Amino acid sequence: MTVIIVRTLIFHFLLTLCLRVMGKRQIGELQMPEFVTAVMLSELASLPITDNNIPLTHGIVSVITLSSLEIIISFATKKSPAVRKAIDGNPLLLMARGEFVEQNLDKARITLDEVFSELRSNGYRSPDEIEYIILEQTGKISIIPKAQFDALTPHDTAKSVPEQGIAHAVIIDGKTNKRGLEDSGMDYAWLEKELKRHGAKQEEILFMTVDDKLNVIIRKKESAKKQ
Repeated sequence: MTVIIVRTLIFHFLLTLCLRVMGKRQIGELQMPEFVTAVMLSELASLPITDNNIPLTHGIVSVITLSSLEIIISFATKKSPAVRKAIDGNPLLLMARGEFVEQNLDKARITLDEVFSELRSNGYRSPDEIEYIILEQTGKISIIPKAQFDALTPHDTAKSVPEQGIAHAVIIDGKTNKRGLEDSGMDYAWLEKELKRHGAKQEEILFMTVDDKLNVIIRKKESAKKQ
C-alpha cells in the first residue's frame, strides 16, 4: 500500500510539472496531438502505479519522453505553417454568407441538428440570423451573426466609453495577492492606505480589486457583514 501511495504522489507531481511545461489549455481547446498526448500520459502513469512489477523508471521515462515530444511538436507547429496545417488542420466553414456549406458539413460529419443545437445554446432562434459558422481546429464552433442580429455595443451608438483596463485582485480571501498587486503597479503602502480609507480590515475582505483607472472594489466576507 505504501508503495502505491508513493508512486501515486510521484506521478501526480511529475504529470503536473509536465502539463505545466506543455502549456495550459482547457479540455475543449486541445488540438488532436495534445488530446492524444493527454490520454497516453494518463495511461502511462496509471500502469506503474497499479503494477509493482513495472519499474518506476519505465513510467517516468515514458512520461518525460511523451511530454518532450509534444513540446517539440508544439514548437514545430508554431514555427512552420506547413507543419501547423498538417497537424492542426484549418478552420472549416459550415456556413458562409448565410448559406450552409453542405460539402463541409459532410466532411466534418456534423449534422444540422447539432448546428441548430449550437445556435440555440448561443441564444439564436434561427439560422437566418447567422452570417458565418466556423468549425475551429479545436472542434469548437464559432458563430458570427448577421449585422442586424449582432449585440449592440457602445461603438454602434457612437457613445464614448472610457477604457477601464482589467481589475487586478489585490486581496483574495483576506490575504494579499502579491502578483495582483504587482500587476496593478501598486505597493503595500498604497494597499494599507486604501484599507484605512475604506475602513476595512484585510482579514474581513473576501476580495479587493483595483483597475487601471484606480477604481477600487471591496467585498467583505459574510461573517464580517454580520458583525
